[in-house]
Amino acid sequence: MYETEEARLKQLKEHLDQQSLPLSEADQAIRQGMERVRREKKQARKRRKRIFGSVAVVALLLLTFITSIRVSPVFAQAVASIPGLEKFVELIAMDKGLDAVIQNDYYQEIGVTQTIDDKTLTVDGVILDETGINIFYTIESKRSLKGLQVDYIHLKAEGIPEGSFSYGNIMDEEEIHTYKDRIDYQFGELYTSQNQSFDLSVAIKLKDQETVFSVPFTVLEQVKASEVYTIDKKVDIQGQQFTIEKVTVSPLRVGVKITIDPTNTMKILQFEDMRLEDEKGELWGSIRNGTTAFGGEDGKYTFFLQSNYFSQPKKLYLRINKVQALNVEEAFAEVNTETGEWLNQPNDQKIQLLQSNKHHAEFIMKNTDEEEFPFYFLGSAIDAKGEEVETPTTGKYGDEEATHWDLNFGRTDYANPLRLELFAYPNYLEGNIKIKIK
Repeated sequence: MYETEEARLKQLKEHLDQQSLPLSEADQAIRQGMERVRREKKQARKRRKRIFGSVAVVALLLLTFITSIRVSPVFAQAVASIPGLEKFVELIAMDKGLDAVIQNDYYQEIGVTQTIDDKTLTVDGVILDETGINIFYTIESKRSLKGLQVDYIHLKAEGIPEGSFSYGNIMDEEEIHTYKDRIDYQFGELYTSQNQSFDLSVAIKLKDQETVFSVPFTVLEQVKASEVYTIDKKVDIQGQQFTIEKVTVSPLRVGVKITIDPTNTMKILQFEDMRLEDEKGELWGSIRNGTTAFGGEDGKYTFFLQSNYFSQPKKLYLRINKVQALNVEEAFAEVNTETGEWLNQPNDQKIQLLQSNKHHAEFIMKNTDEEEFPFYFLGSAIDAKGEEVETPTTGKYGDEEATHWDLNFGRTDYANPLRLELFAYPNYLEGNIKIKIK
């Protein structure tokens, strides 16, 4: 059983190395926690097919992606014990917080359906807390759903805070009549309304035909209250300072609110090694296949970790040991796509502009060790007139020699050079930050 699930997850992983990343602002999102060890067997790597896709983003950036190919037997057993949820293993695998949600019966079955023509959408179940909602749904048809695309998602509820959501999954090639996905909706602030009735709209396209489902559902059980710890402690890592404002522990995730000192000489891009640790040394790391962070306004960010909500440790610490950072003047890429020039590369020039034109740009970094750089490093694109240039599709793939990033532009009437914000780069600052939460 587990070998089959592992094979399916590995296939998904290879297809989903990098989903599309349309960005309104680079600083609105930080992607963390992709697979640390990309191969378990010592064998020559074959060139992976580059994949392009689309992920919808509303307000703040969220991203759902598969980052692991292992499913623990305990977790798989817990998931399989819930009717219909076993096929969602790849959408919730390798997250200790979601594992605990399942084992503590906090997942709620819904089972509401709507049929339009020959297609049926079912809201299978949800996980709801004050920080967000995960919605698991299935689309079925007697006809082939091969090529199905989710066009947009919309969720309405009385008193629901503004937020953003992500979705998108690779269809199982063996089950062309069934599409399963998870919607990860992140609230911009804590949701404390007693009204837990929602209206979910899902628009899909199949062979250029659009179908819009609208399914109302109600979450019967009241959400568990979050635990909020005010920290307000300034810390330093190699001369770069930031303040840990507060830590919010909820069933779905742990939010760590951080404000970065605007006088820093370097721009902190990624908190690559952030985790919770209890008195027994047990760790809860970055979100693996869901929301990782959002923010950026005035240097304020909220980073998300796997939740220890149901563990209730006696002592809890926040640990930070490594961040990515660049000198402020190097923290953006000014690129002339017509001449193929990168006008202000970081001094180490680890990443190179391989080729470009007004439609497309490709970047490359030679591999230096067994571990590829797991981040998509580019953010929003602004042209010389200050106008945003959308990037509807992006891609990342690796071969035996290098990692490649592809960027496709939504229009070609922009003025060069383009300013591309960097929100990840393989330049590291290391420290040993340990803050007591409780």
